[in-house]
Amino acid sequence: MPNSEEVKTYFNGVARQWDRIRQDYYGEEVIEKAVAAAGFNRGKVALVVDVGCGTGFLSAGIAPYTRQVIAIDDSEGMLAVARENMIKLGFNNIETRQGSVSQLPLDNQQAEVAFANMVLHHAPEPQVMLNEMARIVKPGGRVVITDIDQHNNEWFKVEMADVWLGFSRNQIEQLMTGAGLTDFNYGLVGRQ
Repeated sequence: MPNSEEVKTYFNGVARQWDRIRQDYYGEEVIEKAVAAAGFNRGKVALVVDVGCGTGFLSAGIAPYTRQVIAIDDSEGMLAVARENMIKLGFNNIETRQGSVSQLPLDNQQAEVAFANMVLHHAPEPQVMLNEMARIVKPGGRVVITDIDQHNNEWFKVEMADVWLGFSRNQIEQLMTGAGLTDFNYGLVGRQ
């Protein structure tokens, strides 16, 4: 099982190719589902956080719905590509920060919504990550996780630096409950 440094090294190494690589696993439909789960139909919110933002794929998708996105990643390589992508796309409401999913560089109860797209299975301690996401969200806010279902493809640990082979719904509910979160909803999206 890869450790935190190995995961960080992997993502620094693939940062320039990540947008092409991720297309084999998920596309724009993930943004649509995440936006719907966040409840953005109520108008623009002040602040959302994209935990493990990578190259900024989800950050760019949620930026039109908020005044500010804070995009956090542990990989400086990924953040560099994210910054370039945001400039190309013309977004000026996205701030990037380097930080660990286990210790988010934010104050308590700061965001309306915290997102994590395809990050939980890379977290060394998923419960700590969810606890951190819950900590930074205001009361009544939302935590939106998009991730992979539990599977048996061990090669993902080597090829994609996956720490976990996805999660069952029961595992997700235990993690959410452990973080003090309630009212879970599920949806399926993505590619096989």
